[in-house]
Amino acid sequence: MGRSALALALALLAGSGQANPELRPQLSEGQARLQTRAALLADWQPAAARPLAELPAHFSVAADGSGSHSSLQAAIDALPSRSAAPVAGAPARYFIRLAPGRYVENVCIHDKPPLTIYGAGGEPGAVRLVASRFAAQPREAVSASPCFPASSTARHGTAGSASVAVFSDEVTLRHLSIVNSALDGVRDGQGYPPEVGEGGGAQAVALMTRGDRIELDRVQLWGHQDTFYASRRREGEGEGLSRVWVHDSLIAGDVDFIFGDARLLLERCTVLSRAGRRTPGEGGIVLAPSTAANESIGFIVQDSRFLAEPGLAPGSVWLGRAWDQGVAKGEWRAGPSAPNGLAVVRESRIGAHIHARREGVWGPSTARRPHQTEGDAANRLFEHRNQDLP
Repeated sequence: MGRSALALALALLAGSGQANPELRPQLSEGQARLQTRAALLADWQPAAARPLAELPAHFSVAADGSGSHSSLQAAIDALPSRSAAPVAGAPARYFIRLAPGRYVENVCIHDKPPLTIYGAGGEPGAVRLVASRFAAQPREAVSASPCFPASSTARHGTAGSASVAVFSDEVTLRHLSIVNSALDGVRDGQGYPPEVGEGGGAQAVALMTRGDRIELDRVQLWGHQDTFYASRRREGEGEGLSRVWVHDSLIAGDVDFIFGDARLLLERCTVLSRAGRRTPGEGGIVLAPSTAANESIGFIVQDSRFLAEPGLAPGSVWLGRAWDQGVAKGEWRAGPSAPNGLAVVRESRIGAHIHARREGVWGPSTARRPHQTEGDAANRLFEHRNQDLP
């Protein structure tokens, strides 16, 4: 662990003088200055968004055949590869316009040049990208893609369930919705597919990102368990950071529905906990970061609202827990590269569905590491200047 990361880790583990810091750990003003938009984005300075009407369209997609392509994947496949030799006169960024409508397809963006995909309907709900894979579902022979190549794995798995996979740098999504509808038919814990239940197999990702400088602007993500997977690059996929910036958007789900090990910034977002899928009495979980212990920035959620669909009982949802990625229950051990998820929720408004103040808001990790604020197994899950909604 580098000296600066170690210093931050020690600072974050220190109490802030709050009355019950073990229940709702708070950052001090000094610690909060290290967990900001500028710190997370670092040298990435996103350009100001242009009005949709001013955006070009190198390709247009319309389900009725009136565009250059009838599916988004076909338009993406028509783009050159980022790794290919430069083409004279090629634009610095490509733009794909989606006509209003519902597009039923799994989408993979892999090794493409800088790209903006935007919905032309104005409102995010006017353009809906919909698919319905889930983790325990058997893989189809036609399901292989550059994002998820053919393998001997019999099931899609969590990552392979993604409705849209962005495995490329400098991708912007604007004014559209992405949906994984796989578990929409399950109500009150009844109606799961075979070999699927609340104990496993129900993971169904709407959007998975694995790249850097990925922006979501006025996007809606709809799912249940594991709606949004923000993943960092893996070995052999390039060097540098994996940063995702989501703003003025909505993310909806019920369990671990914002998760991963990338740097993720949510600003001015609505984080919606969904009701109805799980067995009555079962709670929910919002954030599940899996930041490596030697990383000083993980998830930052600021100026956002944590709301709930009708039917969720007060205090039935955890604000989050650490995702000890790849660690079996009871096997987590401290180490520089061990997962120790880092999340900061700041200047946001938190609804009554989140666990009551006397119980804390953070749950035990996926490896069953209890939530605690001291010792080698201390969690890195914090708040700063939040307000509780009635």
